[in-house]
Amino acid sequence: MRLYRMELYKLLCRKFFVISIALTLGILFVYFYFVNVGDERSVVDGHVYTGLQAVRTDREITEEYAGILTDRKAEQIIETYGFPSKVEEYYGGFRDENYLNGFVTEYLGNGYMRDWEDYKVSTALSPIADTELGRAAEITGMETTLDYTGGWAVFLDTLQLGMILGSVLILIGVSPVFAEERQNKTAAIILTSAEGKEKGVRAKTAAAFTVSAMIYTGIVLYVFLGVRLVYGFSGGDCMLGLVKGYHLNAENAVTMTAVGRFAGVELILDFLALNSLCALTVCVSAYFETTFHTVVISCTGWIAPLLFRIMFRGGGYLIIAGTPLFLVMPGVLIDVYRMLFIPVGVAAGMLVFCTGHGMRKYALLSQSMKA
Repeated sequence: MRLYRMELYKLLCRKFFVISIALTLGILFVYFYFVNVGDERSVVDGHVYTGLQAVRTDREITEEYAGILTDRKAEQIIETYGFPSKVEEYYGGFRDENYLNGFVTEYLGNGYMRDWEDYKVSTALSPIADTELGRAAEITGMETTLDYTGGWAVFLDTLQLGMILGSVLILIGVSPVFAEERQNKTAAIILTSAEGKEKGVRAKTAAAFTVSAMIYTGIVLYVFLGVRLVYGFSGGDCMLGLVKGYHLNAENAVTMTAVGRFAGVELILDFLALNSLCALTVCVSAYFETTFHTVVISCTGWIAPLLFRIMFRGGGYLIIAGTPLFLVMPGVLIDVYRMLFIPVGVAAGMLVFCTGHGMRKYALLSQSMKA
């Protein structure tokens, strides 16, 4: 335990790593507040609300209509708030909508909005049974639920950025785990000590994965609390396809899955992704004698699947979907949901292989030093 605490302290207390944590939290805050919250807009009775006030307004007006969506309820929403109709140049959406009439118009209106030059203002509503909402209800056997789901959309979006930044933190924070001793010329002393070969290697590895778990937990809590305070998490039982940025798709059943359940699966995959990246970094660290080279090679391994996808246009997609970079993306999860066992198997295999191989490699180094 003493060795473990010592190794954990060494990884956590480096100045550059601490500064990187502060920058990560700062970037997440800026993105959440200025990109997500700052982009919010709601129009009620001619009054335009933006930012935090827009979120509060949309949450308040949705409470009255929350529950099973019916044709009568949809008509009441339009009677109260009207059809969105205002269009501005270079803005691809109606500028006078709120969460409710925007939702009803999107799924039940007879108009459309492709961009500011190609649109049609809705003048009537279609019966729910004749729309994709009705088809989804028929397929799933569940009625369509109307609720404010803005929090789930922002949570998934911000969480993805958080996990990417968390991956960078792991590359920075875990890279010294084995390489730093050789860089500082202390490896020979440590590895030839009574505890160095076995307990020392285990302590270093455990400390690395503890750092990974702490990064994951910290980012998830940071994002969760921010979204909870501003947006709330109502509508967790609504279909994923009804959440902002997604669409219902009868050919991909995951779009009809409850968004709360989908987010739970994504959280599990995020944990697996960060730990598999940690294992890769641990393995690379056992091969190189400087932290710099470990970071460069580990980062290359992290980015390589993206370059592979760009060059080969989707070849081996199910395999690269299991790599740390892709596994944290909700869009990828939607694509591979029905074959999820393949990317999960890839990530788990990477985790086990890289961890074991890295520990063995560093242990062999001690034998060569003793010799």
